[in-house]
Amino acid sequence: MTAKNAIPEWVLHCLEQYGNCALGRTITKKLGKDKLLEELEAAGFPCELEILSDQKDTSPYPKDGTYIVTLKTQAPDPKSRSSRD
Repeated sequence: MTAKNAIPEWVLHCLEQYGNCALGRTITKKLGKDKLLEELEAAGFPCELEILSDQKDTSPYPKDGTYIVTLKTQAPDPKSRSSRD
């Protein structure tokens, strides 16, 4: 994980390379939906979170869900990225 935030480096790399990233339930639940998006934005990656799951599971963090963050824009701010290092 990077020193300035709780987002693993591989998530940021995936967003940088592909513009989206499938996260695990553990990371999402640990940070919380809002905090996750705040941390990503602070790192220069403004994202939207989509949780795909069986419609029968109405919990906020479905166990069998797929958690996907997608960049709102396809061009992350390189200044934010380099300032983390």
